Amino acid sequence: MWRIALASTTLTLAALAAPDEDKKPDVATVGEAAPAFELTDQSGNKHSLAKYKGRIVVLEWFNEQCPYCMGVWKSGLVQETIKDLKEVDEDIVWLAINSTANRPKEAVLETGKKFLEDLEAKVPMLMDYDGTVGHVYAAKTTPHVYVIDAEGVLRYQGAISDDSRMREGEKAQTHVLRVVKQITADEKVSPEYVKPWGCSVKYARSRRGGGGGRGRAGRLDSGP
Repeated sequence: MWRIALASTTLTLAALAAPDEDKKPDVATVGEAAPAFELTDQSGNKHSLAKYKGRIVVLEWFNEQCPYCMGVWKSGLVQETIKDLKEVDEDIVWLAINSTANRPKEAVLETGKKFLEDLEAKVPMLMDYDGTVGHVYAAKTTPHVYVIDAEGVLRYQGAISDDSRMREGEKAQTHVLRVVKQITADEKVSPEYVKPWGCSVKYARSRRGGGGGRGRAGRLDSGP
């Protein structure tokens, strides 16, 4: 009996001391602290979530070659939304995150940079070529947006608007503006999730086993 007790104790201590190899990294969850990150933008400047503590932050997964992402930008919807947001809270931050990896990194950087410059959009495009941040946030589409409050808590994630066919252009009512108004009014954010639409994020094949194709509104494409 003594041997059995000692063996049991040894196993228990070993289990407590052993590292949890199956433990997964933090994943973005609405209602919890948004996972920290630091990425470099198209001009070589570094941006971290910690840098913007005390300010509402909007993350938009971005790929200028996606027709849906192109649509919300070229229609002026994103720019109009940012303008409206600034009227609610002038310190709000909008960050476009580019996890596109189906082309060389330099090409992704240059075409994304030129796209924003042509639109005279002064928005940081953060390069996430290895997809690390995209996977932690479980970003599925371009666009796919996240709203983080001034305390660093994720309050919304999902579609930018319900206008998946982009028929309303810049006049579409966005969930981003709704959520920010609810946050600043100290109201419950509802809904806090709306299924995102657009093209699938073109993650590196080594991470996801495929880049994906063009995609359809309200659906994700599985890709080649």
